[in-house]
Amino acid sequence: MSFTLFIKTAKRNWVLLAIFFAVLTLYMSIMIFMYSPDDIEAITSMLDLFPDDLMSAMGFSAMITNMTSYLASWLYGLLMFGFPMVYCIILGNRLVAKMVDNGSFACLLSTPNSRVKIIITQGIYALVSLLVLFIFLTGLGILFSSAVHPGELDTRAFLKLNATTMIVNMTVIMISFFFSCLFNDSRKAVGFGAGIPIAFLLMNMLSGVSQDAEILKIFSIYGWYDPVDLVNNNSVWYLNAIYVAIALMLFASSVLVFRNKRLPL
Repeated sequence: MSFTLFIKTAKRNWVLLAIFFAVLTLYMSIMIFMYSPDDIEAITSMLDLFPDDLMSAMGFSAMITNMTSYLASWLYGLLMFGFPMVYCIILGNRLVAKMVDNGSFACLLSTPNSRVKIIITQGIYALVSLLVLFIFLTGLGILFSSAVHPGELDTRAFLKLNATTMIVNMTVIMISFFFSCLFNDSRKAVGFGAGIPIAFLLMNMLSGVSQDAEILKIFSIYGWYDPVDLVNNNSVWYLNAIYVAIALMLFASSVLVFRNKRLPL
């Protein structure tokens, strides 16, 4: 890993990280302020205003008993997958394919750093940026909840929820990163790097529309666990291990692919 390149990459992409952090912070703060511990029935009754299939597809659950399950359903059911997914797609393309496409990657290869060292550094930045994003979001969520609704949030369950959501998004960014390393054309990299995660998200949403489509959850990385079940003390360590294994395999494959491919430089 090149520390100098890592810092340079961070400076080049910090605005992107800040934008998504601001957007997610806004949504999180709104959801926290909307919660009323004395009026949970009013919150769940809002679901009755819409078709059950639509609410299920959006990740909203009627099994809300406290603030933690409320956030797991209303915030982590879709928003904390959808918005970070867009961040992963944009960043994954910017780290490699876009630089190769516009010729700026040639500057990196002119340094003493090898291809492998450069790609490992870019991949580590992708993972670290998500780690930073979720650390700050988790911390702010706990602080906001403590300030607005003291004692309502199950901090341990909330930490577990954010850890798993972060690992899922790390898998997503490694999908985008792999195709960014595979293709020299930025359009192809985005096509596959965005198409596959979006397909996973759509399959997860469609699986909630009807029982006949529920099998689609099996083929979607977003459908392997339920955020509400997770905060209700259901163990997901084995799923976390699967997500980590997939992310590491994609990272290793990205390095191997990029090391051996021909670059139009």
